[in-house]
Amino acid sequence: MSRSETHKTKEPPTIWFVSDALWQQIAPLLKIPKPRKKPGSPRADDRRIFNGLIYLARTGSQWCALPAEYGPKSTAYDRYREWLEYGCLEKVWATLLQQYDQVIGIDWEWQAADGCIVKAPLGKVGVEGETEATGRNPTDRGKCGCKRHLLTEGKGVMSAVVLSGANRHDMKKLAELLDAIVIERPSPQQAEQHLCLDRGYDYEQCRTQAQSNGYIAHIPDTTQPVPPPNDPNRHPPRRWVVEVGHFWFNRFRRLLIRWDKNADCYLGFVQLAATLIIARKLFPLLS
Repeated sequence: MSRSETHKTKEPPTIWFVSDALWQQIAPLLKIPKPRKKPGSPRADDRRIFNGLIYLARTGSQWCALPAEYGPKSTAYDRYREWLEYGCLEKVWATLLQQYDQVIGIDWEWQAADGCIVKAPLGKVGVEGETEATGRNPTDRGKCGCKRHLLTEGKGVMSAVVLSGANRHDMKKLAELLDAIVIERPSPQQAEQHLCLDRGYDYEQCRTQAQSNGYIAHIPDTTQPVPPPNDPNRHPPRRWVVEVGHFWFNRFRRLLIRWDKNADCYLGFVQLAATLIIARKLFPLLS
């Protein structure tokens, strides 16, 4: 067997359906304390609908094209809106991230953040788009776009996501991003925590925000040229892991192009994708 074939056999399978082990972890977090107003048909199965959301996230399909095996599309959409209202998908993400920390270990020492612009054909620009995190894309002739700000740990696993319009500068959302971590960080007094950012964050405001959150900021100075290779002042590359995180997100067709008009709907699928990415790394080790 060749080396490439050996690597393929060790690659975890893509998650299209919730396994029994994964469902056992997340099912209690999807229960909504919402009493029924009147008797009627039994409540649709949560697992079936969650599998339908995975299908939508993977394929980028429209709600009206959801296969019948996942139940009525209106029921799936209503359940999805309920889970967003109660923050269920973020809780699922946080729970799996905590378990990932216990089994594999989160690399809090070297973290990285950056933004990624995605197209948003159905979004709005200007003041109307700000409430739904859309705006003019400066890299796409001013067409509507959305920016996904991502914070990752040292191996690329995502710990926080914030949305904004495509025309919003990365440095404007750094403070909000650092406050959006879904689990509690270790105390900076226990161990140093470094934050690697690119030249777009070369502002004193960003350095102050990182320091106030207990980070040691690593931001290239835009007034100085990049040191050549083997220069003692040139640090080893560590920021690239956040690009890996964006790459993992963009493997979900629903995240590659934002067709959701509402910011919370798109953010919910981002949280779902983060859950599946962590589960794909975690559960092969537990089986």
